Amino acid sequence: MELSGQKTTPLLALLLALMVGYIAYSGAVIEAIGMKGLAGTRQRIVAMRDSITKFEAATDSAKKELAKGTVADVRKRLETYRASLVLLRRLVPERNEVPNLLDDISTRSKIRGVTLSQVVPEPVEPGPAPFNTYKYNMSVIGKYDQIGQFLADVASLQRIIVPYDVTVSAATSSAAKVLSDSTRRCSRPSSRSVPT
Repeated sequence: MELSGQKTTPLLALLLALMVGYIAYSGAVIEAIGMKGLAGTRQRIVAMRDSITKFEAATDSAKKELAKGTVADVRKRLETYRASLVLLRRLVPERNEVPNLLDDISTRSKIRGVTLSQVVPEPVEPGPAPFNTYKYNMSVIGKYDQIGQFLADVASLQRIIVPYDVTVSAATSSAAKVLSDSTRRCSRPSSRSVPT
């Protein structure tokens, strides 16, 4: 019986050593008392190294930015950017302002003595967020000089509106009759106006 006990003792010691080694490496049992195993410690070390590398990169980037100019220069650029943003907000119409802009265009046509004969909306083109482009195919009837003044008025509105693809043609006899022009000097431009 002693012989079998002598054979099993080293086997039990080896098994016990393997269990202790596994527990120390994985931390499976010792985490309950607040200790981490070797694998957990290695993971924390790698995570800390990654964090340190990121912080060093951010610090280097900030140093490079400061080397480009003083804090006063950075503040000056910031103020310039803010002023540009305020200007853009004033010039670019919001979605709910487009009907008011169309009313302004209609009012300008009446002031200049031209007839707004057609306003046809085209599909909205999505632009870089948060901007979209709203296009309208418009036709006006009037004398050449009046139409030029009308287009200048549209271009001078407070919001960005761009007339493009403007074509000018002689008015039909019925359109000329409506404007009481027997010489047929009336023009009928057709253009696309884009409030953006």
